[in-house]
Amino acid sequence: MPYREIPKSTIGRYNVLEKTSEKSSSTPDDQWAISTETQTRLTALYPAFRQEIGERQEQFAKQAEATEVENAQQVVLHRIVSHFFQVFNLGVERGVFAPADRLYYGLNASQSDLPRLVTEQEIVTWARNLIEGEAKRVPPRDVETGDAVSMSNPSAAEVEIELNKYVELSNAQSAEKQAFDAENKDVLDMLPEIDELIRDIYDEVEFYYRKETPANRRKLAREWGVVYVSRSGEEPDEEVVVED
Repeated sequence: MPYREIPKSTIGRYNVLEKTSEKSSSTPDDQWAISTETQTRLTALYPAFRQEIGERQEQFAKQAEATEVENAQQVVLHRIVSHFFQVFNLGVERGVFAPADRLYYGLNASQSDLPRLVTEQEIVTWARNLIEGEAKRVPPRDVETGDAVSMSNPSAAEVEIELNKYVELSNAQSAEKQAFDAENKDVLDMLPEIDELIRDIYDEVEFYYRKETPANRRKLAREWGVVYVSRSGEEPDEEVVVED
Protein backbone atom coordinates (compact mmCIF):
# COMPACT_ATOMS: atom_id res chain seq x y z
CA MET A 1 0.00 0.00 0.00
CA PRO A 2 1.35 3.46 -0.89
CA TYR A 3 2.48 5.44 2.12
CA ARG A 4 2.39 9.15 2.69
CA GLU A 5 5.63 11.11 2.66
CA ILE A 6 6.64 14.51 3.98
CA PRO A 7 8.72 16.03 1.15
CA LYS A 8 12.41 16.34 1.93
CA SER A 9 13.22 19.04 -0.60
CA THR A 10 12.31 22.71 -0.42
CA ILE A 11 10.47 22.59 -3.73
CA GLY A 12 8.59 19.47 -2.60
CA ARG A 13 7.40 21.27 0.53
CA TYR A 14 6.44 24.30 -1.51
CA ASN A 15 4.42 22.14 -3.91
CA VAL A 16 2.39 20.69 -1.04
CA LEU A 17 1.51 24.12 0.32
CA GLU A 18 0.74 25.43 -3.15
CA LYS A 19 -1.63 22.58 -3.90
CA THR A 20 -3.34 22.85 -0.51
CA SER A 21 -3.74 26.59 -0.94
CA GLU A 22 -5.20 26.24 -4.43
CA LYS A 23 -7.60 23.51 -3.29
CA SER A 24 -8.85 25.45 -0.28
CA SER A 25 -9.32 28.56 -2.43
CA SER A 26 -11.53 26.66 -4.86
CA THR A 27 -13.50 24.82 -2.17
CA PRO A 28 -16.36 26.22 -0.07
CA ASP A 29 -15.40 26.77 3.56
CA ASP A 30 -17.83 24.19 4.83
CA GLN A 31 -16.19 21.54 2.62
CA TRP A 32 -12.59 22.12 3.64
CA ALA A 33 -10.65 19.00 4.52
CA ILE A 34 -8.45 21.06 6.84
CA SER A 35 -9.38 23.01 9.93
CA THR A 36 -9.86 26.76 10.02
CA GLU A 37 -6.82 27.04 12.28
CA THR A 38 -4.65 25.16 9.78
CA GLN A 39 -6.02 27.26 6.95
CA THR A 40 -5.07 30.41 8.87
CA ARG A 41 -1.52 29.14 9.35
CA LEU A 42 -1.37 28.16 5.68
CA THR A 43 -2.51 31.65 4.65
CA ALA A 44 0.33 33.17 6.69
CA LEU A 45 3.15 30.70 6.01
CA TYR A 46 2.67 29.85 2.34
CA PRO A 47 3.21 33.41 0.96
CA ALA A 48 6.13 33.96 3.35
CA PHE A 49 7.73 30.68 2.29
CA ARG A 50 7.19 31.51 -1.37
CA GLN A 51 8.84 34.90 -0.89
CA GLU A 52 11.86 33.44 0.89
CA ILE A 53 12.32 30.81 -1.82
CA GLY A 54 12.04 33.49 -4.51
CA GLU A 55 14.62 35.67 -2.80
CA ARG A 56 16.95 32.70 -2.46
CA GLN A 57 16.58 31.82 -6.13
CA GLU A 58 17.23 35.42 -7.14
CA GLN A 59 20.38 35.57 -5.01
CA PHE A 60 21.54 32.19 -6.30
CA ALA A 61 21.34 33.58 -9.85
CA LYS A 62 23.46 36.57 -8.81
CA GLN A 63 25.99 34.27 -7.17
CA ALA A 64 26.13 32.03 -10.23
CA GLU A 65 26.71 35.03 -12.50
CA ALA A 66 29.46 36.36 -10.24
CA THR A 67 31.09 32.93 -10.13
CA GLU A 68 31.03 32.66 -13.91
CA VAL A 69 32.70 36.06 -14.31
CA GLU A 70 35.27 35.21 -11.63
CA ASN A 71 36.10 31.88 -13.29
CA ALA A 72 36.54 33.57 -16.66
CA GLN A 73 39.00 36.04 -15.16
CA GLN A 74 40.84 33.20 -13.41
CA VAL A 75 41.43 31.65 -16.85
CA VAL A 76 42.84 34.98 -18.07
CA LEU A 77 45.09 35.28 -15.02
CA HIS A 78 46.29 31.70 -15.36
CA ARG A 79 47.17 32.27 -19.00
CA ILE A 80 49.15 35.47 -18.44
CA VAL A 81 51.07 34.04 -15.48
CA SER A 82 51.90 30.95 -17.50
CA HIS A 83 52.99 33.08 -20.45
CA PHE A 84 55.21 35.20 -18.21
CA PHE A 85 57.20 32.20 -17.01
CA GLN A 86 57.31 30.63 -20.45
CA VAL A 87 58.68 33.82 -22.02
CA PHE A 88 61.11 34.31 -19.16
CA ASN A 89 62.48 30.78 -19.58
CA LEU A 90 62.92 31.40 -23.30
CA GLY A 91 64.88 34.53 -22.36
CA VAL A 92 67.12 32.42 -20.13
CA GLU A 93 67.77 30.08 -23.05
CA ARG A 94 68.76 33.05 -25.22
CA GLY A 95 71.00 34.49 -22.53
CA VAL A 96 68.81 37.56 -21.97
CA PHE A 97 68.24 36.57 -18.35
CA ALA A 98 70.51 34.67 -15.99
CA PRO A 99 69.28 31.32 -14.59
CA ALA A 100 69.81 32.75 -11.11
CA ASP A 101 67.20 35.43 -11.88
CA ARG A 102 64.56 32.74 -11.35
CA LEU A 103 65.28 32.98 -7.64
CA TYR A 104 63.59 36.40 -7.55
CA TYR A 105 60.28 34.72 -8.39
CA GLY A 106 60.59 31.90 -5.87
CA LEU A 107 61.76 29.34 -8.44
CA ASN A 108 64.89 27.25 -8.41
CA ALA A 109 67.71 28.59 -10.58
CA SER A 110 67.67 25.39 -12.64
CA GLN A 111 63.88 25.14 -12.87
CA SER A 112 62.98 25.44 -16.52
CA ASP A 113 59.45 24.06 -16.21
CA LEU A 114 56.43 26.05 -15.09
CA PRO A 115 55.37 26.25 -11.44
CA ARG A 116 52.21 24.41 -10.51
CA LEU A 117 49.23 26.55 -11.59
CA VAL A 118 46.21 24.38 -10.83
CA THR A 119 44.32 25.83 -7.89
CA GLU A 120 43.09 29.38 -7.41
CA GLN A 121 45.55 29.88 -4.57
CA GLU A 122 48.48 28.66 -6.66
CA ILE A 123 47.65 31.00 -9.54
CA VAL A 124 47.29 34.01 -7.24
CA THR A 125 50.44 33.12 -5.29
CA TRP A 126 52.62 32.84 -8.39
CA ALA A 127 51.13 36.01 -9.85
CA ARG A 128 52.19 37.87 -6.72
CA ASN A 129 55.57 36.13 -6.66
CA LEU A 130 56.39 37.27 -10.18
CA ILE A 131 55.15 40.83 -9.59
CA GLU A 132 57.21 41.19 -6.42
CA GLY A 133 60.16 39.32 -7.92
CA GLU A 134 60.26 41.50 -11.04
CA ALA A 135 60.27 44.63 -8.88
CA LYS A 136 63.31 43.29 -7.01
CA ARG A 137 65.07 42.06 -10.12
CA VAL A 138 64.59 45.30 -12.06
CA PRO A 139 64.37 48.19 -9.59
CA PRO A 140 63.56 51.62 -11.07
CA ARG A 141 67.15 52.86 -10.96
CA ASP A 142 68.34 49.88 -12.99
CA VAL A 143 65.70 50.51 -15.64
CA GLU A 144 67.06 54.04 -16.06
CA THR A 145 70.69 52.94 -16.35
CA GLY A 146 69.92 49.92 -18.45
CA ASP A 147 71.59 47.51 -16.00
CA ALA A 148 68.71 45.01 -16.22
CA VAL A 149 66.19 43.97 -18.84
CA SER A 150 62.54 44.07 -17.85
CA MET A 151 60.26 41.22 -18.82
CA SER A 152 57.81 42.04 -21.57
CA ASN A 153 55.06 40.37 -23.52
CA PRO A 154 53.72 40.04 -20.89
CA SER A 155 55.20 42.43 -18.38
CA ALA A 156 54.77 42.22 -14.63
CA ALA A 157 52.58 45.32 -14.85
CA GLU A 158 50.24 43.52 -17.24
CA VAL A 159 50.07 40.56 -14.87
CA GLU A 160 49.28 42.92 -12.00
CA ILE A 161 46.37 44.42 -13.91
CA GLU A 162 44.83 40.98 -14.45
CA LEU A 163 45.52 39.98 -10.85
CA ASN A 164 43.79 43.08 -9.52
CA LYS A 165 40.80 42.37 -11.74
CA TYR A 166 40.63 38.81 -10.43
CA VAL A 167 40.90 39.85 -6.78
CA GLU A 168 38.11 42.39 -7.27
CA LEU A 169 35.84 39.84 -8.96
CA SER A 170 36.70 37.20 -6.36
CA ASN A 171 35.71 39.57 -3.56
CA ALA A 172 32.47 40.36 -5.38
CA GLN A 173 31.73 36.64 -5.76
CA SER A 174 32.40 36.08 -2.06
CA ALA A 175 29.96 38.86 -1.19
CA GLU A 176 27.28 37.32 -3.41
CA LYS A 177 27.88 33.91 -1.82
CA GLN A 178 27.52 35.37 1.66
CA ALA A 179 24.27 36.99 0.58
CA PHE A 180 23.05 33.65 -0.80
CA ASP A 181 24.01 31.86 2.42
CA ALA A 182 21.93 34.39 4.34
CA GLU A 183 18.93 33.88 2.04
CA ASN A 184 19.33 30.11 2.26
CA LYS A 185 19.37 30.31 6.05
CA ASP A 186 16.10 32.24 5.97
CA VAL A 187 14.54 29.35 4.03
CA LEU A 188 16.05 26.67 6.27
CA ASP A 189 14.88 28.45 9.40
CA MET A 190 11.28 28.14 8.18
CA LEU A 191 11.41 24.39 7.50
CA PRO A 192 10.51 23.12 11.02
CA GLU A 193 7.35 25.22 11.04
CA ILE A 194 6.58 24.28 7.43
CA ASP A 195 7.00 20.57 8.18
CA GLU A 196 4.71 20.85 11.19
CA LEU A 197 2.08 22.53 9.04
CA ILE A 198 2.37 19.85 6.36
CA ARG A 199 1.97 17.08 8.95
CA ASP A 200 -1.17 18.76 10.27
CA ILE A 201 -2.53 19.09 6.72
CA TYR A 202 -1.87 15.40 6.10
CA ASP A 203 -3.46 14.31 9.38
CA GLU A 204 -6.56 16.46 8.95
CA VAL A 205 -7.11 15.60 5.29
CA GLU A 206 -6.76 11.86 5.87
CA PHE A 207 -9.09 12.08 8.85
CA TYR A 208 -11.63 14.03 6.80
CA TYR A 209 -11.69 11.25 4.19
CA ARG A 210 -11.38 8.41 6.72
CA LYS A 211 -14.62 6.76 5.60
CA GLU A 212 -13.48 6.45 1.99
CA THR A 213 -11.83 3.33 0.68
CA PRO A 214 -8.02 3.50 0.97
CA ALA A 215 -7.56 4.13 -2.75
CA ASN A 216 -10.27 6.80 -2.87
CA ARG A 217 -8.95 8.40 0.30
CA ARG A 218 -5.48 8.73 -1.22
CA LYS A 219 -6.90 10.08 -4.46
CA LEU A 220 -8.93 12.75 -2.68
CA ALA A 221 -6.11 13.55 -0.28
CA ARG A 222 -3.72 14.11 -3.18
CA GLU A 223 -6.00 16.92 -4.34
CA TRP A 224 -5.18 18.65 -1.06
CA GLY A 225 -1.44 18.18 -1.52
CA VAL A 226 -0.83 14.96 0.38
CA VAL A 227 2.03 13.04 -1.23
CA TYR A 228 1.93 9.25 -1.42
CA VAL A 229 4.80 7.03 -2.48
CA SER A 230 4.23 3.58 -3.91
CA ARG A 231 6.41 0.70 -2.85
CA SER A 232 8.26 -1.32 -5.44
CA GLY A 233 5.95 -3.61 -7.37
CA GLU A 234 2.73 -2.04 -6.13
CA GLU A 235 -0.19 -1.52 -8.46
CA PRO A 236 -1.17 2.15 -9.00
CA ASP A 237 -4.26 3.45 -7.21
CA GLU A 238 -7.56 3.09 -9.00
CA GLU A 239 -9.56 6.14 -9.96
CA VAL A 240 -12.03 7.53 -7.46
CA VAL A 241 -15.48 5.99 -7.68
CA VAL A 242 -18.06 8.78 -7.40
CA GLU A 243 -21.43 7.57 -6.17
CA ASP A 244 -24.65 9.35 -7.21
